Amino acid sequence: MDSLDTLGSSKESDNINNVMDELYREAGTTLLEEPDSSMELMDTHREDEDHIRKIKEFQDYLQMVKIMIKPGCSEEVLKVALNSMSSLVGILAFMSYPKHRSSL
Repeated sequence: MDSLDTLGSSKESDNINNVMDELYREAGTTLLEEPDSSMELMDTHREDEDHIRKIKEFQDYLQMVKIMIKPGCSEEVLKVALNSMSSLVGILAFMSYPKHRSSL
């Protein structure tokens, strides 16, 4: 499996972007139907916009990695990319596990 397969195709990335955009549009429609939540709506909308901006920023960085890591790139660049992505996946996996709290 080469590094391009691991990172996914741009078509897959576009599909993910479209699904995410639709999810956020639908969530926004539901929020607008609630009558007494204009301030909450504004805060939620601002938070959603910030979240979407951060996701798009992440996707831009991932796209840069896809561009840099292609067949023929140096072994050193590939090694750094693999180590960095592996560390990132490990950290994100750890953070996404439910928090286990010990009882005293």
